[in-house]
Amino acid sequence: MASTHSNTASIEEPRRAPSEPIDAAAGERQTQTSAAGTDAVCADKASNASSITKNGGDSDGVQQQLPQEDKQRRHPEIQQQQQIYHREGVSTPVFNEKSDASIATPKTAVLPRATTFGSTLTTLTAASSTGLLSAPPACDIPESTPPDRVALVRAKRGDGYVPQSNQLKNDLYRAVGFLELANAGDFAANVWNEYPVPVYATVFMAVGATFAGVMSVYALLDSRRAFRNVKFLRKQRRELKEARACRAAKSLPTRDLDVLLSVNFRELGTEGVNRWALNMFMGVGAVLICVGTYLAIAGANKGIFLASNLLSGYIGNAPIAIFGATNSCWAFYILCKAQGHINAAKKAIPGTQSLALIKRRSRNVQIYTGINGTATILGGVGSMITATRWWGYVILIPVILASVFCNYWWRTRAGYSRRDLVPYGLSIFSVDELSTALEFAARAEAKIKEQKKTPINSFVSDPSSLRSVLTFIQEQELLEPFCLRLVQDAGLRTTIGCPNSPAEIEITVDSLLNLPKESHPAIIQIAQDTVRKIGSNHFKYRERYAAELLGTYLAISRQEAKKRDKKKSQSEKPTRR
Repeated sequence: MASTHSNTASIEEPRRAPSEPIDAAAGERQTQTSAAGTDAVCADKASNASSITKNGGDSDGVQQQLPQEDKQRRHPEIQQQQQIYHREGVSTPVFNEKSDASIATPKTAVLPRATTFGSTLTTLTAASSTGLLSAPPACDIPESTPPDRVALVRAKRGDGYVPQSNQLKNDLYRAVGFLELANAGDFAANVWNEYPVPVYATVFMAVGATFAGVMSVYALLDSRRAFRNVKFLRKQRRELKEARACRAAKSLPTRDLDVLLSVNFRELGTEGVNRWALNMFMGVGAVLICVGTYLAIAGANKGIFLASNLLSGYIGNAPIAIFGATNSCWAFYILCKAQGHINAAKKAIPGTQSLALIKRRSRNVQIYTGINGTATILGGVGSMITATRWWGYVILIPVILASVFCNYWWRTRAGYSRRDLVPYGLSIFSVDELSTALEFAARAEAKIKEQKKTPINSFVSDPSSLRSVLTFIQEQELLEPFCLRLVQDAGLRTTIGCPNSPAEIEITVDSLLNLPKESHPAIIQIAQDTVRKIGSNHFKYRERYAAELLGTYLAISRQEAKKRDKKKSQSEKPTRR
C-alpha cells in the first residue's frame, strides 16, 4: 500500500476544474437549485427552515471558513456563492486561523441537510444562539436521528448503554473467513469412505465435524448482524424512493437521490449477497457436513453409511456451490462499477488528490470482489468434486486462503460504517464540496495518528472551550460515541442529571453547554479520549463513503452527459423524406 503522504490529501492543494461531463452537470446546478426551492413539496416531510443567524462575533466559535489563500484556489463557483451571500446580507461565520490550515473544517460555511439539498446557492444557516450547528427540519433526504441529540437505552446485558438509532456497521466476524475451511471438514469421511474406519480417520472425522459445527454457529451469529444492516438499508431505500417519486411528480431534479440510491443498492447487495447469503448457504452446508461426517464414524450400518455419503457429499456441498455461482455474478457487477468510478474520475477531475483517493478506494473494492468472486465459484466446483474425488480438496486449499484474506481485506480496507446517507453539512450537488470532504477525511485520519494525546487540538481554535469542542464533535458526527463514553463515567452521568442509571437517556448539545463550568474540563477530556480511540477509524470510514459518493456522482454525471450528447446528435440528424 502506498504511504500516507502519497495517499492522503491536503486541503491546501489546488483543485482543477472538472472537465466536460461535470461542467455540463455544474451548468445544470443553477437550474436544480432554483427548482429545489420547492423541494419541500411533500407536505408530510416539509416544515419551515430555521432562521439565519450570525456567528461572526462569537469568540468560542469553531473554524468554519477556509484560509484566504485556500479560498482563492477554490473553484470559481464557490467564490460566486460567497458573493451571493454578501449580496443577500448574510455574513459568513468567522474562521479562527490555525497554524495547520490544511486540517481546518472542510466547509466554506456549514450547510445543514435541509438547506444543502434545497437551496445551496441562496441559503446559509450559521450558528444557533448557543454557537452550535442546528439543522432545519425541512428535508426530503432520510435521516436517522437529529444531529444535535443522542438517545441511549440500557443494554440488554450488563449495566452499559447502547444507542437507540441504527446504522450500517462494518462488524463482520473474523471467524466467518474460515467457513471455507469448514467446507473441508468432511475430508476424512470422503477419503476414508470404507468400513471398518481406521482409528486415525475417526479422529480426523470428529475434529472436522466439530469444527464445521462451530463455524455454523458463527455463521448464524454473523447472519443476524448482516440482517440488521439489511433492514437498515432497506428502510433508507424505501424513503429514498418515496422522495424521488415525489420530486419526479413535480418535475424536479433527482440527481442527488439517484446518487444515494445507487450507493444504497451496492451496500444492500453487498450485505445481502456477500454476507447474509454467505452465512446462510455456507452455514447450512456446514451443518450438513457436520452431521454427515459424524454419521461416517458409525458407517457399519448401511442406512447410516448411505446418509453419511449424501450429507457429506452432493447434498451437503450443494448450498456452497449455489452460493458460489450467485456471488461470482454480484462480484463481477461490483468490479465493473468500481472501474466506472475510476474512468469517470479520470475524465472529470484529472490530477487531483480526490482522483487518487477514488482510485485507491475502487482498487481495494476490486481486489476484494475479484478474489472473493473467483474463490467462491472455485469453492463451489471443488466442493462438488470432493463428493467422489479426493483431489477436489487440493482445489479448496487456495479457496480457503482466499476466504481468510477477503475477510481481513473487507474489515480493514473496503468495509465502512455510517449512520446517515449524507454526512452533516455536505452537499452532493457540488463536486468541489464532495472532493473537499473526501480529502479532509483522509487528512484528518493521518493527523489523528500524528497527535494521539490531544487529537482535537488540531481541529479547533480553542481546545479549552467546550463549545468549540462540541461543535467539532457534532460536525463530524462523533456525538453518539462521545455520549456513550460520557455515560460510562458514573460521576459525569450524575452531573448530566442521570444518577440512578435510568432505562433511557437523551443528551443534547445544549444541555451539555448548560452544565457548570467546573465540569467542562472532564467533558472535554472525554471528547479527546473519544477521538483518540475511534477517530482514526471514523475518518477512515468517512473517507471510503465519501469516495463512493463522489465516484458515483461523477459516473452518473458522465452517463447523463452521454445521453444528452446522444439525443443531441440524433436530433441534429436530417430526417428522411
